[in-house]
Amino acid sequence: MYKLLYKIDYVLQRFFTSLVFTIPVIKYLKKIYFYLRFKSVHIEVTNNVVITNFDKFNENTDIKFMGPCVFSRNIEVDYSGGIIFGKNVTISNNVIIQTHKHEYDNLSLFENRTSSSPLIIGDEVWVCNNVIITNTVTNIGKGAIIAAGSVVTKNVAPNSIVAGVPAKHLKYRKLSGYES
Repeated sequence: MYKLLYKIDYVLQRFFTSLVFTIPVIKYLKKIYFYLRFKSVHIEVTNNVVITNFDKFNENTDIKFMGPCVFSRNIEVDYSGGIIFGKNVTISNNVIIQTHKHEYDNLSLFENRTSSSPLIIGDEVWVCNNVIITNTVTNIGKGAIIAAGSVVTKNVAPNSIVAGVPAKHLKYRKLSGYES
């Protein structure tokens, strides 16, 4: 039964984030669907966005939006391990966020055993284009920026800018005159 519900949810999200739902009057149907699905008015999605549990449910499987979040185009968010999005989070184009992985040590690959981990994304985080966030990340600190094309495999400190494959700390943001 779960697999059927997952597939229906996946298809509905692909449908409601198709180009048809960018037409001004029709886009309100998309807002209604995402409100009903996630019980939050804080989600703004554009095209081809899927936010779902890509694995089996467990005690951590949940998603929370603490404030406004913007999801641009071609995004897949897996909340199998649980995700909390802070306020004013921006997820740019072509981003993949994973909270589960397939186990392979001392197992047959066909056993399809998985593990998951929770992820907290702080307030004012900007995830740029073409970023992959792996299941090994449990915290992206407040005010962090993840540069385009990065593969994030470790936690990101607050107000830091990371880039690369794998992503490495480059510098801290200067926040003089601005405090959130």
